Amino acid sequence: MLFELRTYDLKPAKAPVYLDNFRRNGVGLVTASLPLGGYWMTESGRLNRIQHLWIYDDFADRERCRANLSRDEAWMTGFIPGAFVDVVGQQNRFLKMVHGSGSVERVVAERRTVHANQTPEAAMFADTLHALAIHRDKPAANERTIALFEVLSGADTGHYITLSSGLADTLLAGASGAGEHEILRPLSLSPLR
Repeated sequence: MLFELRTYDLKPAKAPVYLDNFRRNGVGLVTASLPLGGYWMTESGRLNRIQHLWIYDDFADRERCRANLSRDEAWMTGFIPGAFVDVVGQQNRFLKMVHGSGSVERVVAERRTVHANQTPEAAMFADTLHALAIHRDKPAANERTIALFEVLSGADTGHYITLSSGLADTLLAGASGAGEHEILRPLSLSPLR
């Protein structure tokens, strides 16, 4: 499996605007082509940052999926021009999962699900919190670990990324030893939430 963690940085105060547009107009389009694993907004670290996780069989599968998305007229000329006007930076990392919880294994199995766009009345965020931490050395997984990844390409190649769930105080207490740590708020549409 190949996991792709994409990071979008937006203009100040624009992440909620982007996310509202995405959940109401974009998620149905993009998940018709790309296999969604998770979608989050940061609560700590760089603000107005969005993290999203995509799950492919391999790099060839990623190329096929992204080529299919690039042929989607509604995505390319409908969603992208208005949504990306506030995006000021993008990066991605290719990851290999070295430990996965039952919840991430279920999301992997259901990754090809097409998600319906949400109504304006639907809650934007789930009632849970996650943390994303980057470590130089491989950390031990614990009961809060959703997944542990090795970075294969992109920023922090050779390092490890943990995705954890829990209460804010627990997630903050688990930040020691990480080179970078962000509290994430999952969208209610996120398979990992």
